[in-house]
Amino acid sequence: MRIYIPQNLDIFKLTNSIPPTFKPYKIDKLCYIVHLINAIPLMDKDIQNEDFVPINAQRLQSDIQNYKKYLNYLEYDLKIIESDNHYIVGEKSKGYRFIKEYRTTVKSMQVENFTFRNRLKAHKNRKKDSVKHLKFLTKWFNQKLQIDYNFVDTFLAEEYRLKMEDKKLWDYDRKNKKYKHPENQMIHAQMSAERLKWQDHSLVLDDNVYRLHTNLTNMASRIRNAVTYDGQKLISIDIKNSQPYLSTILLSRSFWIEQKNEPKNNNSLSISFCEPKKSYSRDFNIKEVSNKQKLNIKQINIHHNDSYIMLGDIDNTLVNNEFNQFVNLVVNGRLYEFLEEKFRFHLGETFSNRKEVKAAVFQVLFTDNRFLGQEEAKPKKLFKELFPEVYEVFSKIKSKDKTLLPRLLQSIESYLIIDVIAKRISKEFPNAPLFTIHDSISTTEKYADVVEDIMKQELDKAIGHAPTLAREEWCKSNMIKHLETLKEKSQVVA
Repeated sequence: MRIYIPQNLDIFKLTNSIPPTFKPYKIDKLCYIVHLINAIPLMDKDIQNEDFVPINAQRLQSDIQNYKKYLNYLEYDLKIIESDNHYIVGEKSKGYRFIKEYRTTVKSMQVENFTFRNRLKAHKNRKKDSVKHLKFLTKWFNQKLQIDYNFVDTFLAEEYRLKMEDKKLWDYDRKNKKYKHPENQMIHAQMSAERLKWQDHSLVLDDNVYRLHTNLTNMASRIRNAVTYDGQKLISIDIKNSQPYLSTILLSRSFWIEQKNEPKNNNSLSISFCEPKKSYSRDFNIKEVSNKQKLNIKQINIHHNDSYIMLGDIDNTLVNNEFNQFVNLVVNGRLYEFLEEKFRFHLGETFSNRKEVKAAVFQVLFTDNRFLGQEEAKPKKLFKELFPEVYEVFSKIKSKDKTLLPRLLQSIESYLIIDVIAKRISKEFPNAPLFTIHDSISTTEKYADVVEDIMKQELDKAIGHAPTLAREEWCKSNMIKHLETLKEKSQVVA
């Protein structure tokens, strides 16, 4: 059982010079708490750019009953960590981070204490239980899945150097309105590479939207370029603007068909629907997704009869034209580019890369309806002006819970990618290595064509429109090119 602590932390020397004054005490438990400060952000990308890492006290206490004494020892005696001393009951856990000296890359160590090691193994086994029905995917996480760790190590050191020399190279987190610190990016990337190097596979199916989380989903995309399977390069096949693409099925009456004969109540949503010329698969609807994913859809209660339910006195042709424009942009993989142009022309918004455009679109789609009134919601307001009825459908779905739309789309995504597409590929081509990364599937060059064909067929059948798919080779030359781009930007700025 491996845990990961700062590379320059000689924990044995430090604890010998300043021994603990409390009992019971085990150095493995101390190191585990240190490990969590790096491990928690690796599993939760939403907090990777936070200054302090929230550590859930209840969860920690289940493993280490006197955890407070360990934390105090680390903070006040050893002076390894520091706290934000801020928590809100039931809402925010107290946050911790390393002092500046120990914000470094990590090294691995084995948990030696038999009892504590078994306790941690029990946690890992529970994660394994969540994916035991996905053997057709998890079996590929074996010794043939390798990473060129030395190359990654050199790459990260150079990337860190360049960014620390020129702050204009720092990546911007539009969601949290702050720059990503290169130090955090380096640590998390190196730790994910370290885990794969040691074959320390972390596989779990979350119980919220049933996404499969693995070493590869937790790894920064630029680092995946150093990963191979059986010495062969991997090719990723990605759905372009996947969340907007999947959202088009929510504009279809047939997706909600299972609720057709239910009595109407005061909490139901009145939504106008647009059926494209191509009919949707009758087997794929909200009932199918909710049954497979165990998604709680009680907050959505959509009713309709054989005719359209209008969102007011709106001309049917107008709605169809608007819906079809949105669908066409999405299916052709052009929505992000279209909105980027509109944001720039009408709002003066500029974006440095596609990731920033994607973040802006996600703000438009997934933020609370009440966010519309805020100053920074200008892109959201513009989207509403461009696609008022599409906006209204998404707004209705989020009316009781702003997280419902993204959770619904992610549930549709995981159902189609894992339960439909990957399962079919594994049956028809059992020797094809498969690695799902949420809305994409990676495989070796030999099987790239068949994987792409099956993805198109099944998505066309389920969503009603064939998606635009993009291929990306995982190769170290991409990492070299990334460094060259950073150097060029730095020179231009200088």
